[in-house]
Amino acid sequence: MPVNPSSRPRRKPPAQTGPAASEQVDTSGLGDFVGYAIRRAQLAVFQEFKTWMAEFEVTTAQFSVLLLVRDNPGLNQKTLAGTLGVETPRMVLIVDYLENRGLVTRLASTVDRRARAIFLTAPGRKLLRQLDRRSAEYERRIVERLRGDDKETLMRMLRHLAEPV
Repeated sequence: MPVNPSSRPRRKPPAQTGPAASEQVDTSGLGDFVGYAIRRAQLAVFQEFKTWMAEFEVTTAQFSVLLLVRDNPGLNQKTLAGTLGVETPRMVLIVDYLENRGLVTRLASTVDRRARAIFLTAPGRKLLRQLDRRSAEYERRIVERLRGDDKETLMRMLRHLAEPV
């Protein structure tokens, strides 16, 4: 026999636990973890990149794809995905977007007929030249925020972290 919803006892809403979104959260327990610091830095750097590139409507992932395709004409989506560490379906969406904007084109691969080789178009090369100039300014700003000028040391240390163990 079906239960009449109005005859069910009413549940109390769960008590609010933890700080509200507007409150400060004590992160001191995480503060000394390298991984946490790197992740927080990544989020800040990506947010600033988004602001710097807003007029071009290009995300960090799209910019990375454009650079890789420029430097490696004919790559396929699977190789791009593996190189950037993203899932292939997400890479399909990125390449679709770039292709719809007329920045890249996919052609039948001469190596594997099942694969599509990706190339920059003339508008893609033009945009990438603008992005190169803007990203150089952006990189200079990020290095300034490090309060030091030893970018090479930082990059070497980050590359060591990225190497497989």
